[in-house]
Amino acid sequence: MKVLVYCKYFNFKNPLDKPKIETFVAHLPQIPKVGETIVVERISPQKQFVIIFEYIVTAVQLNASKESADAADAQVNASLNHCWEGTSNFKITNFLEK
Repeated sequence: MKVLVYCKYFNFKNPLDKPKIETFVAHLPQIPKVGETIVVERISPQKQFVIIFEYIVTAVQLNASKESADAADAQVNASLNHCWEGTSNFKITNFLEK
């Protein structure tokens, strides 16, 4: 399943900073439910290692009509729960940071 994820998160080092919003597409085996965890990986360009991100799903919107074959199957809102260095079998594409 192709899932579009919207995530607002705060800077762990300075929680008073303005929150950032990340949007990315994740290919998951099924559409997650509210309260479930999504785990995705991102490669750090500076240090050349994989960072694993754990997100908690806070809202799910199914796409009732697929306007194009490339459209996402669902959109979810999530909050960043945890991240660490490591490896994973999950794939992530179109990682955007705003």
